[in-house]
Amino acid sequence: MDDPTTTKVQTKVSPGRASRRVLWIFAPHIHLLLAVFIANGIYAACMTSRVVMLLPAARIFHDKEVKRDADGNAEVDEEGNVEVVSVPKFFAKDSSFSPILTRLNELQGSFETTVLGYLEYVPGLDLDSKSQLERSQIGTVATLIIYFFIIALASAAANLAKQYFSALLVSRSVILVRVKLLRNLMQQELAFYNREKRGEMVTRLGTDVEQTTQCLRLLTKDLIEAPLNVLVPILVMFIAKWWMGVLGLVYIGIITLSLRKQTRKVHKRARKRQKTISRVQESMLQMFSGIRVVKAFGLEKQKVQEYEQRNEDWLRQTMATEITKAFTRVRMEFFVNGAILVVLLVGFFMIGRPTAMDLAAVGLLLAMLIQIYKPMKTTTRSITELLDKLAGAVRVFEYMDIKPELTEKPDAIEAKDVVGTVRFEDVSFSYDNNGKVLEHINLEVPAGEVVALVGPSGAGKSTLVNMVPRFHDPVEGGVTVDSTDIRDFTRDSLLSNIAIVTQEPFLFHASIRENIAYGRPGATTEEICAAAEAANADEFIANLENGYDTVVGEGGGKLSGGQRQRITIARALIRDARILVLDEATSNLDTESERLVQAALERLMEGRTTLVIAHRLSTIQHADKICVMQDGRICEVGSHDQLMASETLYRRLYQMQFAPKGD
Repeated sequence: MDDPTTTKVQTKVSPGRASRRVLWIFAPHIHLLLAVFIANGIYAACMTSRVVMLLPAARIFHDKEVKRDADGNAEVDEEGNVEVVSVPKFFAKDSSFSPILTRLNELQGSFETTVLGYLEYVPGLDLDSKSQLERSQIGTVATLIIYFFIIALASAAANLAKQYFSALLVSRSVILVRVKLLRNLMQQELAFYNREKRGEMVTRLGTDVEQTTQCLRLLTKDLIEAPLNVLVPILVMFIAKWWMGVLGLVYIGIITLSLRKQTRKVHKRARKRQKTISRVQESMLQMFSGIRVVKAFGLEKQKVQEYEQRNEDWLRQTMATEITKAFTRVRMEFFVNGAILVVLLVGFFMIGRPTAMDLAAVGLLLAMLIQIYKPMKTTTRSITELLDKLAGAVRVFEYMDIKPELTEKPDAIEAKDVVGTVRFEDVSFSYDNNGKVLEHINLEVPAGEVVALVGPSGAGKSTLVNMVPRFHDPVEGGVTVDSTDIRDFTRDSLLSNIAIVTQEPFLFHASIRENIAYGRPGATTEEICAAAEAANADEFIANLENGYDTVVGEGGGKLSGGQRQRITIARALIRDARILVLDEATSNLDTESERLVQAALERLMEGRTTLVIAHRLSTIQHADKICVMQDGRICEVGSHDQLMASETLYRRLYQMQFAPKGD
C-alpha cells in the first residue's frame, strides 16, 4: 500500500501539461531559444542545400543539339554544315513539370557565365582553347565549388552556434528548475519531511531532475534540429511542385497520428519505472542509515535480497518501457518506408506522361525524400525518449506544486524590538488530524525568564516548543510574542529573534568558522571567536590542526558529541536572539561534556526568554517555572521547590532519576 505522503505530493500532472511546463521553463531565456532556432534553421538549410547541389551538378552532363534560328530553322556554318551546340542534358528545353526549377536553371546558367568571365583572368587556365562543352563543365564545377565553400562556412558557424546556445539554454534552465524546486521544498513545514520517504526525496531531487534535464536537452537539440531537417526538404518539394510538398506533409501527418497512442504507452511505462527507482533508493538508504542494526542482528543477507528484489522490479519496468519504445520506432520506420515507396511509384508513373518530369527533377525529389528519412527517425526516437524522460519531469513538477501548509500573510509585519514575552493561548494541535497531540495549552513565558518543560516521552513537549519558530501552527488557539500572533510576523523576522539548540547537534560539512557564522551570516572573526569562547569551545578549537578552519566532516563526524554541541551553542550565541529554545541539549553527553555544555548554556540563557525541554531534571532546578506535561496537557506548574513539596508527577519523575540504585 502506498505511503500516505504520496496522496499529498502526487497532484496529477498529465504528460501534455508536463510537456507544456517543460517548454515554459525556457520562457525567461526566450532570446536563447530563439538563437537556437535560428542556428538550427541555418544548419538544416545548409544540410539540405548540399543535396540540392545535385541540381546544378546535373548540368555537367551535356548533349549535342542542332542550333536553330528565331524561326526554328537549322543554322549552317560558312561551309554549309549544320551547326550543333552543346546543351545541358537534363535541361535541354523548358520544363512543363516545374517552372520554378526552370527559372532556377536559367539563373544558374547566368551565374556560370559570370563565373567563366572571372576565370578568364586565372593564370594557366586557357579557356579559349576549350570546347563549348568543356567551358560549360568548367563553369558548372567552379560554381559548385563556390556553393560548397559558402555552405561549408555557414554550416560550421551554424553548428557551433547551435551547440553553444543549446548548452547555455539547457544549463540556465536546469539551474532554474533546481532552484525553484529547492525553494519550494524549503518552504515546506517540518511535518512534510517527517512524512516523506527519504528515498522518494532523493530520487525526485536526483534522478528525476536529471530526467528533466534530458527533456530540456532533447527539446533544444534533436527536437528542433530533426523537424527542421524535415521541413526544409518539404519546402524544396513545394518549390519543385506544390502537390509533392502536400504529399510529404500528408505522410508526416499520418505518421504523427499513428504514433500518438503508442507514445502515451511509453510515458505510462516510464512512470511506473520511476516509482521502482525510488523504491530501490529507499531500500539502499534504509540499509546505510540503519547499518548498525543490520550488523547487530545479522540482517545483511536479508537486506541484500530485498535490495535485489526491488532491482528486479525495476528491471521488469525498464524492459517494458524499452520494448514499447522499440515498437514505436519500428512502427515509424514501417510508415516512412511505405511512404517513400508510394512516392517512388507516383514518380515512376509520371515519367513518360505528357506532363513528364525532367530526370534531374526526379533525382532531386528522390534525394529530398531520402533526406527526410533520417531526421524522421531521429524525431520519432527523440519523441519516445522525451516521453520516457517526461516521467521524471512529471515527478519534479509534482514536488514544485506542493503547497506549503504554513504560509506567510500578504500583509505580514516585521518583528522589531522584540522584548521576548511568549504566550500559548488555548493551543491545540494534531498531526494530519490523527488525534490531538496538544489539548488547550495555556502558558506564559515572561521576557527574560526560563521555563522548563518536563514529562514522559510523547507528552507533547517538542511539539509545543516547535510552535514558537512556526515549525507547526496550532489547529486551535495561537502563539504570541509580545502580544502579537506570530502568524502576523514575516517568517524571516520571527526566526531572526529565535535561537534553537537541539538534542542532536547538527553541523554542516564545512569549517568550524562557517558553522558558527551560520547563526549570523556576515559575522566578523572577532565575533565568531567571542561566541566560541562563551560556548567553552575555543580551547578545543585551538588544539585542532587548522583551528577555526577545520572542516568538521559530514554531520560534524570529526568532533565528539560535546564538541558538536558547544559549536551549536556558539552558533546560537552569535545569533543574539531574544528567545531561546533548548530541546534536551545535554541529554546525550557524558558527565564532563555535560558540565562544559551546561556552563555554556547558562551564559547563553542570560537575559533571554528561554524554553527548555529537559530529560535530566538536575539541569532545570533553577528554572523560573517548571511545567509538567502529560498526554498533551500541562498538569503541573511551579518552581522546583514547590513541585517537590507535594506528591506530584514531577516529584515522582525526580525520585526515579535520583533514587539510589540497589545492588
